[in-house]
Amino acid sequence: MPIDADFKLHRDPSVHGGLRVWKDSASVHGIFGTTVAVDFDLCVGDGACIEVCPVNVFEWQGDGQERKALPSRERDCIYCFGCEAVCPKFAIRITRPGRSES
Repeated sequence: MPIDADFKLHRDPSVHGGLRVWKDSASVHGIFGTTVAVDFDLCVGDGACIEVCPVNVFEWQGDGQERKALPSRERDCIYCFGCEAVCPKFAIRITRPGRSES
């Protein structure tokens, strides 16, 4: 199941390392980021998004089998949507600021 398009309506935000983290009672890790959102519960950590991103929005968080692509520089996103396209689990949702999310 892909990342929920309305995750901001169904989850509560907190801040972790300067990024918003959206979590609900069913989440183990939550969704990291807002305009570049990565669902850490869905992310398999294959690094495809890191490889395809032309502006280096992502960096690894964690190590080994627990590493995830953290959108630590989401404000640098140019909205090419390459990361969404290559994510095998549809764990990434890109939303341009000021645009509808549906």
